[in-house]
Amino acid sequence: MSIRNRLALQFLLLASLILGAAFLMVYALSADHRKDEFAMRLRERGTGTAKLLLEVDAVNEDLLTSIEDNNPVGLPGESIGIHDDHGRAIFHLGAPAANELDTALTRRVLSAGLVRDKQGLYESVAFLFPNKGERYIVVVSAVDLYGRSKLRTEIRLMSFTFLLAQVLIFFVGRFYAQRALSPVQRLVSEIKTTSAANLSRRVHAGNGQDEMAQLARSFNDLLDRLDTTFRSQRDFIANASHELRTPLTMISGQLEVLLLKERSSAEYAGTLRSVLEDMHSLNRLSDRLLQMAQAENTAPVSSFSSVRMDEVLWQARSEVIRMDPSNQVEIDLGEVEDEEDLVVHGNETLLRSLVSNLMENACKYSPDRTARVTLKADANELHITVADKGIGITGEHQARVFEPFFRVDNTATTRGHGVGLSLVARIAQLHKGHVTLVSGPGKGSAFTAHLPKVA
Repeated sequence: MSIRNRLALQFLLLASLILGAAFLMVYALSADHRKDEFAMRLRERGTGTAKLLLEVDAVNEDLLTSIEDNNPVGLPGESIGIHDDHGRAIFHLGAPAANELDTALTRRVLSAGLVRDKQGLYESVAFLFPNKGERYIVVVSAVDLYGRSKLRTEIRLMSFTFLLAQVLIFFVGRFYAQRALSPVQRLVSEIKTTSAANLSRRVHAGNGQDEMAQLARSFNDLLDRLDTTFRSQRDFIANASHELRTPLTMISGQLEVLLLKERSSAEYAGTLRSVLEDMHSLNRLSDRLLQMAQAENTAPVSSFSSVRMDEVLWQARSEVIRMDPSNQVEIDLGEVEDEEDLVVHGNETLLRSLVSNLMENACKYSPDRTARVTLKADANELHITVADKGIGITGEHQARVFEPFFRVDNTATTRGHGVGLSLVARIAQLHKGHVTLVSGPGKGSAFTAHLPKVA
């Protein structure tokens, strides 16, 4: 079932409940009013009859019976009984009655002054009528044909009105539901035309501040993020393919040249060493690409734990030196005295990758292949600084060094792929931290990872 019909039916149900409750209340009030009105008429008939019989000396029982029989305003099935205060009958008109009232009824009337009763269609009132120092009990009963007929007419009218209102309410609700949902339908139509091939399309948000406008703007924001992500993925794949192709081309070329003619053992060894170096470069690139993928997909909640960064630094140092024995890494923990200041909440593997990439990068660009690592801590963060003595980075390039596959022009002679620093930035971001750079031409570079400590 469509939302439009569901809303119309829900509106119909709610309106029906309210309207039904209102009609029931009107019926109940009408029924009570009919009873009260008929009881008043019964009392008036009984009072009039009692006055004629008890107060007018010229009227006797026979004359009164004749008058009442010919009364044009008499009630259907009417019977009138007049009794003394002991319940003994004095006068009776209509259906035959007992000579005496029920003792319990007599007591109730003498106590309350008025008693109402109903037996089948017959409704009756019994009331106390004082006259000349005497007390009499008047009992009047009849059938309220007119009142009941009027009440039935009201019921039929309300039933017809209720059914007609049901139909009108449904179509009116459906109409307004259609109007209310028309922006949704327009939004759905626009969304259907959006695909991965045309993420640049945006849905019309209008100028309103209602929920539909907010939904449209949220969807456009989602498209912006998806477009940015897809562009980044395309760029990443293109750059990764290029970076992978370069060492593979070099390896292939060297092997083809090697096979063109016979070589000396020294030439074979030199070519194999060059191929091996390219293989190592290719292996490091693939490892970093895998690390970047891991950094993008790692779920912090499920994989994070308390990690001692001093232990991570020493592990990363051993890894960097093992990769190239000429690398030197100096670690200074002097300014961090409390062991609790060394603990961060994160993924140990990714944090080790962050530190090792900074160390490897510093060793690569330092003339003496030395990286200097210092730790500092404040109330909220642990600051890991890795500095080199390289040629430095100009201001125009500092903002782009964390972009994937970006390399500064003055590093063209140094082997690299432009992946390490972007990986560092992504890992820091994943740990709710960030990376800053202080550098200048001829002054070297100092990268600092700022990581929140365990609270």
